[in-house]
Amino acid sequence: MLRLNVMQSFILIIILIIMSIAVWLFYEKWMDTPVNRVVYTPGYVDEVLNNPYMGFSVDARYDDPAQPFRLAHANMTWRELEPRKGEYAFDEVEAKNRFDHWERQGVNLVLRIILDDPGDEDHTDIPDWLFDEIDGQGYRYDMAYGKGFSPDYTNPVLIERHQKLIEALAGRYANDPFIAFIQLGSVGHWGEWHTWDRDPDRIPFPGRVITDQYVEPYLRYFPDTFLLMRRPHDIALEHGMGLFNDAFGDAEQTVDGFLDWINNGYASWLTDEEQPAMPDYWVKAPGGGEFAHETKYVENGYIDETLRMAELTHISWIGPQGPYRMPVDSELQPNIDRLLKTIGYRYVVLSESHEMQRRPGDVMSVDLRIDNQGVAPFYFSWPVELSLIDGAGKVAGSANANLDIREWLPGSHQVNIKVKVPADLTPGDYRVAVAIIDPETGMPGIEFANEGKRLDGRYALGTVQIIL
Repeated sequence: MLRLNVMQSFILIIILIIMSIAVWLFYEKWMDTPVNRVVYTPGYVDEVLNNPYMGFSVDARYDDPAQPFRLAHANMTWRELEPRKGEYAFDEVEAKNRFDHWERQGVNLVLRIILDDPGDEDHTDIPDWLFDEIDGQGYRYDMAYGKGFSPDYTNPVLIERHQKLIEALAGRYANDPFIAFIQLGSVGHWGEWHTWDRDPDRIPFPGRVITDQYVEPYLRYFPDTFLLMRRPHDIALEHGMGLFNDAFGDAEQTVDGFLDWINNGYASWLTDEEQPAMPDYWVKAPGGGEFAHETKYVENGYIDETLRMAELTHISWIGPQGPYRMPVDSELQPNIDRLLKTIGYRYVVLSESHEMQRRPGDVMSVDLRIDNQGVAPFYFSWPVELSLIDGAGKVAGSANANLDIREWLPGSHQVNIKVKVPADLTPGDYRVAVAIIDPETGMPGIEFANEGKRLDGRYALGTVQIIL
């Protein structure tokens, strides 16, 4: 009998311990979520979001994409931009790249100026008048890249006239929100900052003292535009530029090349100059580039490595070479969707809470837990708006939060927003709604990966009761 009582006592102690732990956990949970607050958990949407400044960047000359996109890429040769000295053919170049069409579609542009674009036929990509002014100083080539002319970038006349070209370009586009990013451009084949480096037809590449003179006009005349360079350079690090990788997907070029350069720095194989690491470039400025092959790197045997490269290099967009022409019913669509849900930013509202009741004129405290499931932030200071939606679905009041969404790096973010309830608000039940506002339109401009999207682009969250 005594033995049985001991056993019962032991069991009772265990039960009391378990009950104590349960009460403690409940208390902790209760303390985290006071009884006078509403906690709302929106549903998740597992689909591609066609958001601005990320995703595919299509060739601006054509209108044949099958995949969603919000960027178009326009290469502009100096020859087409300034066919006669001091006379700029912006209208013609814009027509060729369908500027009006893209602006009507809500698509932004990525620009690149090119002085040397290898092709199938012998040609020159600087204007004839400039070719004459530099006395043809440069290198006529016919090699694996194609045929063309690489000007001697050390020529002082070329440097001077390039500065005037960029000044004129800025006069047209520097304050235009239609222009998303500018890739530098200007130096090397395709504007990619390299020249043919194999004997016997090696083309000399200029050192830092010269190439900086091609960068400085962009910095001077486009102070508020994101500028991107092909790889890390001292001047890019100093001025917080973005980067682009035009061999994305190729493991040797991306992992052994681009990724190693940004993480560790490198000695230029063209000039032997030491260049710096830029491992955190993507925190403040965007990364992009194009695939080394149009469709290869979204095939089943490559897609996992492609996604890993995107995560490691923090890119926001891919193009103009990429699989954006692939039909949406192709067998590769699931892989393309995975890619588009990885690059750039992807915001999810994980939870939202606020007071259960408020009075007109009160301040409402709203807590949001936001997850950025992408690999990069959003790079523009668009405001976050909280609004109250009445029973008829109309916005009864709204306020912009004191938040900087550029700080929403990949991962979770807890934010608190104070919103004043309008003093003339009629008592009743109101839905809290959140949106990120496009300053150009004054309307919601970014999709969340959440259910509850309204026709006006706002996302409905929890309900608050307004009382007298």
